[in-house]
Amino acid sequence: MATVEGQKDESDHLLDLFSNTAADGSVEGVILADCLSEEQKEDCRNLLGHFSDLFSLTPGKTTWCEQTIDTGDSLPVKSKIYRQPDHVRDCIKSEVQKMLDLVVIEYSDNPWASPVVLVPKTNSQNGKRETRFCVDYRGLNTVTKMDAHLIPMADELIDTLASAKYLSTFDLTTGYWQIKLSEDAKPKTAFSTIGSHYQFTVMTFGLKNAPDTFQRLVNTVLQGLEAFSESYPDDIAVFRYTWDDHLVHLWKDLEALKKADLAIKTSKCQIGQGKVFYLGHLVGGEQIEPLQGKIQTIGDWARPTTQNKVRAFLGLTRYYRRFI
Repeated sequence: MATVEGQKDESDHLLDLFSNTAADGSVEGVILADCLSEEQKEDCRNLLGHFSDLFSLTPGKTTWCEQTIDTGDSLPVKSKIYRQPDHVRDCIKSEVQKMLDLVVIEYSDNPWASPVVLVPKTNSQNGKRETRFCVDYRGLNTVTKMDAHLIPMADELIDTLASAKYLSTFDLTTGYWQIKLSEDAKPKTAFSTIGSHYQFTVMTFGLKNAPDTFQRLVNTVLQGLEAFSESYPDDIAVFRYTWDDHLVHLWKDLEALKKADLAIKTSKCQIGQGKVFYLGHLVGGEQIEPLQGKIQTIGDWARPTTQNKVRAFLGLTRYYRRFI
């Protein structure tokens, strides 16, 4: 690893510490850039090995914040269960059992109730169609007071990353589940399946203020590291122009995530890349490019015949308006 001339500062100290630190473990599945030298790849393996306990398929349990749901003096909202086809009932049972095993849900007997929906989703890594277990919280969200925290503008984040020479990205393991719910909030997340009633113990998808709470958490965890770190909301990007600086900044980010007891999903990590996929774009090397798959989707879109279909098409194309 190259040394830095001049008086030692905090960055020099971290480089020396890293150079003399043996890896505590190994991390399989993280994507290292092909353009890196063998020495740089070894730097990455040592760094990741030192923080190997951060990488897990099991969500972490941070104590840095908790999610509340302020419904004022509203009466409990109870919605009817949606009828589910026979072929998806086994999927629902399987997903419920997984959540029980992870202790992200528990049995409930409270009067709040929201219906379950299964949403098809394409896996961004392998392109396979998957099914996501969701709860329709529209009734609950109607009586929930809004959080005023602002989410960053995606275009600004993309522009910031585009000029970097080295880029690394991290995705937290089911990030919302790493934030616990307050005791008052748990009953309000209750949902019903055939013959059973459950409530979440952690923050879950679909809640009105969940993105705001998560963005606030990540901003707090990465406070002071904004010069080389961006997040939206759980997609964390580290960027810099020299390799030594990038290593130091990766160390600082991973150390901050470790202090907050957050877990990282290994398969979503890209380290030392010249270009990365971020927020639906390919960025880096002074360039911002649209994803070819999304361009193909736009090109293959059927001619809209209703107002709603026109709006859907405009919503899709507007995301790439800078390229038109």
